[in-house]
Amino acid sequence: MDLRRGVKIYDNDWFLRHGLSAEQMADLLADWGITYVIAQSKYLPMPNSAVVSTVTDADRRAYEALNDIAFRKRLAERGIAYFAVLNICFDPTFSAVHPDQLGIDQWGRSGTQQDWYVGMPPIREANLAHKIDLLEKGVAALQPDAIHLGFIRWPGFWETWLEGDDRAEKPEYCFSAETVAHFNTDSGLDIPTTDPVKAAAAVRGAHRGAWTAWRCDQTVRAIARIRNALAPFKSGLQYSINTLPFFRSDFDNAVEEIFGQDVTKLASVVDIFEVMAYHQILAKPETWPAAVSADIVKRSGQKAICTLQAKALYLEGMHAGRGRSEDIPADEFAAALEAMEDAPIEGACVFTLTDLLDARNTEKGQAMIAALKGFRNG
Repeated sequence: MDLRRGVKIYDNDWFLRHGLSAEQMADLLADWGITYVIAQSKYLPMPNSAVVSTVTDADRRAYEALNDIAFRKRLAERGIAYFAVLNICFDPTFSAVHPDQLGIDQWGRSGTQQDWYVGMPPIREANLAHKIDLLEKGVAALQPDAIHLGFIRWPGFWETWLEGDDRAEKPEYCFSAETVAHFNTDSGLDIPTTDPVKAAAAVRGAHRGAWTAWRCDQTVRAIARIRNALAPFKSGLQYSINTLPFFRSDFDNAVEEIFGQDVTKLASVVDIFEVMAYHQILAKPETWPAAVSADIVKRSGQKAICTLQAKALYLEGMHAGRGRSEDIPADEFAAALEAMEDAPIEGACVFTLTDLLDARNTEKGQAMIAALKGFRNG
């Protein structure tokens, strides 16, 4: 696959709001120099997050005319690779019906929704079985080039972790009786299972190393199980994952200790690390996406793609007043791409297609699209 330039298609606005056919959208992407897409579909629907992905009742009838298989074929005809995406440990509708699938934090509190986010640990059997069933049907129908696993980590609203925040004030999951019992079985320890506060004190103290390694292993095992389940439906599938854009030094290695993503271990089951290098969300300079992506390549020894924002986000409600820039100018977007030009990554991805479509007839949007089209096009 050519991974130089991609877009995330996390909603259906290109069809429902912009009125483009599959043929027109594929032509436009080809004209922009796009070489791959990471796309949700009817087979693998995406819940609302920072992106409003779900289809409204008013759009339901129009949505029936959308043919994801035809769109996937039109893209293939133009040499554009197709990543079918499904969120694994984030599904508010499913966890609302199955609250036992949520995590328990170090204070004994069950996971609750913050803004749009509420997560599940990767060891929850009912959720994993549900997602594998969806993926089997999606792969059989779409025959994608790759599978992109979103939210494949332990719970945590990482976008709210800004420099200067106190890690001790952040929740860590999961100290439920089920999870601790599983850890005890695998580790040979005897951590109390009936009191999450006592369990948290034990594993976050003397057994922190074993606990962190075990949680990271569970993330790997969940991906391995998905890969094994999908192997009969298409051979040669590559797998990418949402990768947190943290150095191990950030928040004292929270990326492994809190979120359970050890890229060294994950390299055994991940072919491509998609680094969510959202610099405006994390209040970082435009040179930071290239640096953090390069670090993940160095640690993992695997391929990586670096995702950039096309629009400023997390400015209202609980996110207001946290020092984030209120805009991403075109020259800043271009500078981020320029910093990535010689980085040891496969290419760039833009979050999201809709943001580019919304701005494509403006001077700013045209400049951003031109910068993307020119990235590694020499």
